[in-house]
Amino acid sequence: MKLLSRVNIIILFTLICFGCSEDDNNPNEEPISTITDVDGNIYNTITIGNQTWMLENLKTLTFNDGTPITEHLNGMDWGDLTNQTPQYQWSDTADLNNVVDEQLPFDFYGAMYNHWAIESGKLAPEGWRIPSQVDFEELENYLSENGFENQEASALKSSTGWLPSSGNGINAIGFNGLPNGYINALGGSTLGQGICTWATTNVNTDLPIGSRTRVLVQLFDTEDIFYGDNSIRIGSGIRCIKE
Repeated sequence: MKLLSRVNIIILFTLICFGCSEDDNNPNEEPISTITDVDGNIYNTITIGNQTWMLENLKTLTFNDGTPITEHLNGMDWGDLTNQTPQYQWSDTADLNNVVDEQLPFDFYGAMYNHWAIESGKLAPEGWRIPSQVDFEELENYLSENGFENQEASALKSSTGWLPSSGNGINAIGFNGLPNGYINALGGSTLGQGICTWATTNVNTDLPIGSRTRVLVQLFDTEDIFYGDNSIRIGSGIRCIKE
């Protein structure tokens, strides 16, 4: 009887120790957090310093008030600055350079939006927004201060899927920046697999509308994140940040 009690005590002690060691191995582990847009697309999120970002590019085809966004089709004017029609199109996933082995789904890189869709203020899910240049610079500073100085772009880029001329990244924090390219002023997909392009809210409204520019954030063939003033006719992807 005493032997049985001792065995039970040993078993109980082992279970307690095992449970403690499991917890100790993951002291900072947090449950995966997600956000769902109005179309039902689910996005993983990540907290980096004082910011929380989506881990995928936006895919919504509907504004957050329920209004459908017009799909860009052949013959439509993507960069029209007079009719002011919000439009989207999917990033081109054609693998003409055989960079990836598998066939990519049509929405792999997310959607690309024109100026009027971005300016609507209704793209992001409730509680989220399109980031500013300052938001990206804060992310860049965090990377610089946490072991990735002078390689911030590489730290954000995905580790596969890029053209050799642009180079894969190291995806250091799981941000997984994909080479979605951009949409040129005529509505054509440009430099897919070669460059990652995200829109900011920074638009130079001091210029006439035909000359206005938007700051686009790009990951390309250098270790630095590039911030460029581009014509508002250029379309790009969106990475939302939490309010």
